[in-house]
Amino acid sequence: MPAPQASTPKAVPARGAGTAPLRATHHPHGGVAPAGQAGASAAGSAGSAKTLPPAEPAGAPGGYAEGYRDGVFAGGEALVAQHIPPDHILPAVAAADLIAAGFRQYAPSLTRLASPHEVADQIQGALVAQRPLSVVRLGDGELLTLAADTVLPGEQVQELAPFLPYAGVPRSVPEIRAALAESIQGADWVGVPISRAPTFQGLLFPVMRHFGIDWSRLKLTSSTINYSLHHAGLLLPILQGRRVLVIGSQASGLGALLLSHGIHVTGMIGSVAGVMDVPRVVQETAAHSFDIALVAAGVPAVILCRRIAGELGRVALDFGHLADKLVTGELHL
Repeated sequence: MPAPQASTPKAVPARGAGTAPLRATHHPHGGVAPAGQAGASAAGSAGSAKTLPPAEPAGAPGGYAEGYRDGVFAGGEALVAQHIPPDHILPAVAAADLIAAGFRQYAPSLTRLASPHEVADQIQGALVAQRPLSVVRLGDGELLTLAADTVLPGEQVQELAPFLPYAGVPRSVPEIRAALAESIQGADWVGVPISRAPTFQGLLFPVMRHFGIDWSRLKLTSSTINYSLHHAGLLLPILQGRRVLVIGSQASGLGALLLSHGIHVTGMIGSVAGVMDVPRVVQETAAHSFDIALVAAGVPAVILCRRIAGELGRVALDFGHLADKLVTGELHL
């Protein structure tokens, strides 16, 4: 597949070998290991020269193992070889060593994302002061919606993201992209993916450049901040003593669950029928009395959270698939 039109191969790296196509996996907003863990282990292991590529997964069949080794080589040593002049070699320096050296050069560019406790403090502060606050999250659904016909051909996005209609975007059109970009620009906190995969960070920065969004001016946290708040035990304390409105297809189940934990749920708004249904949902939301809205509505949640904060003056949290996991019992409050 062709590289994104408004980016470079470095901005949108392929998985494994350089010629591999983009694949949209639709993990919930780029969920990966907690920030720093994977990077720290990789950095720690890259300090000494490595003459062999990483071992293939244990028990892998022969053909897979061969493909894995070829992919590791194409994505590492073969890329290094492109920079070595003819009739030269670089003895005893592995690709991992070069990556480590290059990373040290770029370390000053590292950007820290706000922690769950910091975001929780901001939400609590807004609730106490009765001021608006929006927390939105960007995953592959939002980024592919923005990328369609801008940094990627629309046909490629349709192939990469067959889940978009389920996520609330039957078709990415200029009006939807403009509303989504404006909501990101105006949100108080923006969750961004930690994953550097092609359809996560690989699209994040090209998309922001295209829409003129200066990411350095945004208040950033992880796109899995919803899960992080829950895992850190911060979610219930945020909601206790507050009037809570629940929005999305799981509104009934999530509302009942919150009520069983003593949370004052003042309203439940059911399924959001895509981005075009946002005006109706905002109008219905305005009829409720609440302090904080939990919005689990796919891509439209970004626009809804921003409008709930900006037009209704309330706190709104993009709750995402955490609602599903709590309702089904996969996770527990």
